[in-house]
Amino acid sequence: MPNLSAFIPDSHRNISAGYVETLIQTRREDLFTGLMRLSCPSGPSLMFVFLEGVQLKLYRCLEDSVEVVSRQSWFDELDQSCISAGFIRLPLDGLRFVRVASEAPVVRVEPHTLRPEGLIDSAKKWSLEPEPSILHIHSTAMNKYCLLAGQATPIVEELSFGQGDARFAINDTSFSQTLPRDSYSVTRYVSSHEHDTWREYELRLAFGPLMRMLLNRFSELAGRTLTERLCERLSTWTRTNGWNVAVTGNGIVNRHYFDTLQSAVGFYVDLVRYFQSEASPALGARMTDGISREVLVKMDPYHRELLTHHIYSQSGAGGVTSAARR
Repeated sequence: MPNLSAFIPDSHRNISAGYVETLIQTRREDLFTGLMRLSCPSGPSLMFVFLEGVQLKLYRCLEDSVEVVSRQSWFDELDQSCISAGFIRLPLDGLRFVRVASEAPVVRVEPHTLRPEGLIDSAKKWSLEPEPSILHIHSTAMNKYCLLAGQATPIVEELSFGQGDARFAINDTSFSQTLPRDSYSVTRYVSSHEHDTWREYELRLAFGPLMRMLLNRFSELAGRTLTERLCERLSTWTRTNGWNVAVTGNGIVNRHYFDTLQSAVGFYVDLVRYFQSEASPALGARMTDGISREVLVKMDPYHRELLTHHIYSQSGAGGVTSAARR
């Protein structure tokens, strides 16, 4: 996937490895959220990902690829001199975008030259294809990356770089209507949704609507008061277990950064189990399983199968799993 570190401007030049540690410590104390780029003439650039001062990932940015550096190797990678450093702030959703762009594999690369109206048609077509992709749309005045999840997913995530900062936005396939009338170089990096990075992304997109519909149906059957109490218990449970996720009557507010598919699946499975155990006293176990079946049937086939395979097959709700696959 593309090397996003190239758009982080230098703020410190010709610094020692010791001063790099000072900069990192300062970002910890400042609870910095964003990216830190380190470069040296003798090797590839490095890119740290920070979330509220915590170093989450380190990437080695090569000419044609990006690699995840194991935590055990961080010290060796940073033991260099003549380094320049730069920083750019990003919201959590921007960090999630960077993870997909940096870790998902590239199956093929397609170069295009398009005007805004042609980009609209192409983006709509690409969004319907089974495989996900990331677009790099650039001109002399702009560098924008767009994430297309495929499978008719209606949203398009955007990460734009310019003038020393970065902006994250959510749009739809008509996003290019806002672009200046110009000709753009568009590079499409086609990936594979079988990769764990995309699976984690797709599960997050699917799980939000799932929980919203489950809670709405519970409210219809049990009433508003019991729903509020249920949401309070679920939120307390997530907070106590260290997940930055809140549950409201409208669904979940997921502010947790999952760095692996396994950690995300573990959380979703546990939350579904806890929802079932807390909802059953009010509705009964059979009816609680029933609303899960109702909700899954209403979802599109692709996301229904995704949720069934990764979550309900492990949550202990066997009746829900078998019914959802009929």
